[in-house]
Amino acid sequence: MELTERKLKILQAIITDFIRNAEPVGSRTLSKMFDMGISPATIRNEMADLEEMGYLYHPHTSSGRVPSDKAYRLYVNNLMDRYELDLAEKQRIRRELHLHLEELERTVRHASELLSEITNLTSFATLEDVRDMNLFLQGMTRIFAHPEYNTIEQARNFLEMVDNRETFADELAERDEGLTITIGGENSNRIVAGSSIITATYHVDGRRVGKLGVIGPTRMRYSEITSVIEYMSNNLEKTFKMLEGGSAEPDDEN
Repeated sequence: MELTERKLKILQAIITDFIRNAEPVGSRTLSKMFDMGISPATIRNEMADLEEMGYLYHPHTSSGRVPSDKAYRLYVNNLMDRYELDLAEKQRIRRELHLHLEELERTVRHASELLSEITNLTSFATLEDVRDMNLFLQGMTRIFAHPEYNTIEQARNFLEMVDNRETFADELAERDEGLTITIGGENSNRIVAGSSIITATYHVDGRRVGKLGVIGPTRMRYSEITSVIEYMSNNLEKTFKMLEGGSAEPDDEN
C-alpha cells in the first residue's frame, strides 16, 4: 500500500492534533479543524489504511486514532516543520547561562534546570571527566503533568528509572554524537515504555564534555524541543569559553 500525499497530509494533521491535545483523533475532528478538502468518510478510509500500515492505532476506549512510534519517526524525519526560536527566547537562554557563569559543574546543572523549565519535561545533563560521568537530573515532577505518566505503574516505573542514575547514565553514554532522537520502542528496555529521549552533545575546545537533553512522552513537541536543545548546547559551549576567558558574550544572531 502506497503512502500517498493525501495519507501523509492526514497523518501529519493527526500527529499535530494529538501532540497538542493528547486525545485520540477522529475523522470529524480532522474535517473540522484542518482544510482537507475531502469528506469525513474519505478521511476515515485513509485512516483505516494508515492503521493497517502501522502508522496509527485504535485505543479500545475511543473511536479516534493515535500515532504509533513508526508515525512519530516518519514525522521527525520527514514531516515536521523547523521551529525557529524567536529573539526573546534566544536572549533568555543566553542571559540565564551568562548570569550563572560559574564553575563548570554548576553551569551545567543550571543549564539542565533551565531546559526543564522551558520544555516542561524532565531534563538531564551529563558531565564527563577522566574518572566517571556525572549526571544531573532536573524537573522530575514535571513529567507528571503529562497524562501518559498519570497511572501508578507508569509513574513508579519512571521514578525507578531516574532513581537508578548509574544505569540511566550508561544509557545516555551509549547514545550517538550530535542531536539524537529515540522514540518509544527504539529505546532499550531500560527506558520507560512510551517515552522519547532527545539529546545533543556539547564540547569544549573540540573535546566532548557531555550531553544535554530531555525525556518525556512520545507525544512530544519534537520540533520546538529539538530547537531549544540545539540552541542551548551551542551556547553552553560558548559559555564554557567565557569561563576560560576565551571570548565575549555570544551575540544576538546566534
